[in-house]
Parts: sequence; C-alpha cells; structure tokens
Amino acid sequence: MKVLSVSYALPSKKVSNEELIEEILDRNRAHLSEQELELLHNKLTRFFRISGTVTRFHRKNGERAIDFALKAGQDALSRAGVDPEDIDLLIYAGVGRGWVEPATANLFQSELGLSSATCFDVMDACASWIRSMSIAKSFLAQKMYKLVMILNCEFNFREYANFEIRNPAELENSFSAFTIGEAATATILSGEDTSDNSFFSFKTWGEKHGLCKIALPNVANFSPRGVVESLKPMSFFTAPGELLSFTIKKLVSHFRDTQEVASKVYDLIVTHSVSVPSTSTVARMLNLDLKRVFDTHPRFGNTVSASLPLGLAVAESEGALQRGMQVLLLMGSAGVTTAVGSLEY
Repeated sequence: MKVLSVSYALPSKKVSNEELIEEILDRNRAHLSEQELELLHNKLTRFFRISGTVTRFHRKNGERAIDFALKAGQDALSRAGVDPEDIDLLIYAGVGRGWVEPATANLFQSELGLSSATCFDVMDACASWIRSMSIAKSFLAQKMYKLVMILNCEFNFREYANFEIRNPAELENSFSAFTIGEAATATILSGEDTSDNSFFSFKTWGEKHGLCKIALPNVANFSPRGVVESLKPMSFFTAPGELLSFTIKKLVSHFRDTQEVASKVYDLIVTHSVSVPSTSTVARMLNLDLKRVFDTHPRFGNTVSASLPLGLAVAESEGALQRGMQVLLLMGSAGVTTAVGSLEY
C-alpha cells in the first residue's frame, strides 16, 4: 500500500478560546446569575488552559460541510495525478454526516464523479480513518481494488455541542465539545507498492462505551437500564477524566505489546490529539522523541477522525513530513478503542 496523497480543507472562521467563552456566557445569561457566570467563565478558562486548546476552525454563516469534503477530495485527486473514474473504492470515515442511511459515501461517490467506485462508510468514532486505512490495506493486498480514497468530513461542532449550561458544575461532561475543530480530509492509496511494510493493530474495551457518546433520541432502547439519565440526545457527552486515564494506559500497553510497531525507529509521530497533555503524556511514557511528535491540537483542536490525516497533510505542507519517512500513528478513541500503526510515507 502506497499513500499517493493526503489533502485537507478547513472552514474559514478561526475561533479563539476567548471568543467561544464569550458566546457560551451570552447564551446562558438569561438563566444564570452573575456569580454563576463568573464561575462558568473561570472553569472554561481553566479547562482550556489544561487541554492546551488555543484556536480551532469552524464554519462561518453560509459555509457548508459538503463543500469542504469536495475540496479535499478534488485536491487529493489532483495531487495524486489520479482521474476520478480511476478510483475503484471510496470509504467514507467518521462521525460527520447528514443522515443515518444510506452511506454518506454514496453522496461523495456521486459528487466527486467516482463513477467506477463502490463505496461504504466506516463508523468507529475518532478511530474511523485509521480503521479505514487497515481495511484498505487488506483490500489492496488482495488486489480487489487498485485505487482507494478515504474521505471524512468532520463538521460536527454546532450540531453536537451543548451550549445550554444550566449548572456550571455540569460543565465537565460537555466541555470536550468546545475543543472540537472542523476539518475534511481525503487520502488516496494505491496497491502498487509490493514492498509495503505498513502495519495496523486495534484493541477495544467495549465495557467503556459510555465514557464518550453522542446519543440518538432512541438511546434508551439500546442501553442497559439506568445508564442513560445523563445523556441528552444529539449532544456530545464525555467523562474526560476517566476516559483519558483509561485510554492512555491502554494505548501505552498496546504499543509496548505490538513489536511490529514498537521495534521501529520513527521520523515523525502523529497522534489523535484530544489535548496537548494527553499527547505529551503518551510520548513520555513510551520514551518517544517529543521533537518528532507533530501535535495539531493547539492550532486545530480535536478534529475527530480527521486528526491523523490532517496531521500528515499539514506536516507535509510545512516540510516536517517527506517521502521515505517512517511514520508512527497513535489513536485512542471512544469505544474505548486503541490503535497503533506504522507506515513509510
């Protein structure tokens, strides 16, 4: 498997923590006292400082998610020197979507003119892209397909962020949504590289599924009794303390147990960056060179399943990633799922 291109597209509105805090306060002035608003302001400021989030990109009025996915896809085709009709498999990866069925991939197969491609969606929260990379590798190795595009369109911020905060004490479970940045990415893969040394490994702890969730209105019918009281349908819920501590521990163990990945020396390390401390903690625990870690979080926030391909694309555009480099990919995702991967770019 050879990576022919990785492209990205961002919305035009660059949002600072201060701007977001002011909007949150304005939207809660009608039902919170001045004392509660001050407490809310202080907690938001402290949480952003802890997370390391500085800016993120969101849509401005009139911008639509579909346009950014098309831009990323078209740019990836151009950079790879591939015609749309040459793609024979499209995988749409991630959380961002406009309907439950049919597959969102069907939309982009049509809009991008991928007339020869069959397609489907992969939904594995933030791990959707790296899971899709593993699936694509298998298909390409079997020679079922020759050219694969993996596309995601993570434009979820206002759809799932809970701006209505009735009690500042409840902020912890909704705060993570305010670190979300929006982005679309497209990755084009070829099966032409017969010396492929890429490797992907996944582990899942399903009993921790409740630590991060965007619930549908019928969530109660798919949940054990007594566990959905805190879930607001179509709203991003996390238990960040427990989620991060559990996931970091499991990701570190997963990496150490996976010799196919742990035994290599890497030129660049790209992680799913949910926060600056989580990335640096994993790197230190694994004795990885922090200078080789390309952290997108301060500039782009948590871009969900777009985080790994966005990191690759930005690193390449800034000269930090060049052809022939060995790249380590690390992912901790809701589920809880961990993934470790390596590839030669």
